[in-house]
Amino acid sequence: MLKDKGTIIRQQINDLARRAAGPYALPFASESLEGDNAPPIGPDYAAPVAKQYFNNRKLSIFGGSNEIQREIIAKVKLGDYA
Repeated sequence: MLKDKGTIIRQQINDLARRAAGPYALPFASESLEGDNAPPIGPDYAAPVAKQYFNNRKLSIFGGSNEIQREIIAKVKLGDYA
């Protein structure tokens, strides 16, 4: 249950941060960083927001998807009736 709820909360926090950063939450493109000496546009905290958001979307998949985790929890709670 902790994995399921923790995943949902983390993804919602990342989504909120991405929305708060707005257009400054640019997608990560390593090619654009090579040899570029220009300072980043926007506040420092906004640069990694999109990268974290897209990276944490996978949390509900690895380690057993949330649907499988919920099914296991239901079987434990309801016994053979699930």
